Amino acid sequence: MKVVYLRSVELFHFFKEELKEKISVALKYFPELKYETIYVGVITDNSVDGRADDVNRIIKFRVNVPPSYVTVFHELAHLAIRWLSEQGVKLPKTEEFCSIFAMARMPPELIDINKIPYIGEPRIPKEQIPILCRKALEYRKKHRNYIQWLRKQAKIV
Repeated sequence: MKVVYLRSVELFHFFKEELKEKISVALKYFPELKYETIYVGVITDNSVDGRADDVNRIIKFRVNVPPSYVTVFHELAHLAIRWLSEQGVKLPKTEEFCSIFAMARMPPELIDINKIPYIGEPRIPKEQIPILCRKALEYRKKHRNYIQWLRKQAKIV
């Protein structure tokens, strides 16, 4: 796996060393990407903390916000979902699915914000979040309402 940090990261990202460290750690949980080249850039848009261009394997992060593991995992999950889709695995490409997919892979000790992006704020111990997200992915295999199921189990109001 090769990670290429675009010049914009070097020039403009206020937290570039923290970003590089978190990407390095998070990539260990995405074995699908081991033969890929991933590009990392920046966004100046304040509406989101990260963005992925899965076609071009680019993930981008806000320049003025310390990156969270939750955001890094989420953006890498977009790339992993794309890779799996290219291998014939049929997966949703929604933001909600991506968040559940990402959180299901996270070790609890890396969960650094109390939020499942696009899902909500769980009111359960963070140690239970990855387990519950894995269960939601299993539940999805037989049920369409897996997002609502997860929200109920995680006590998201």
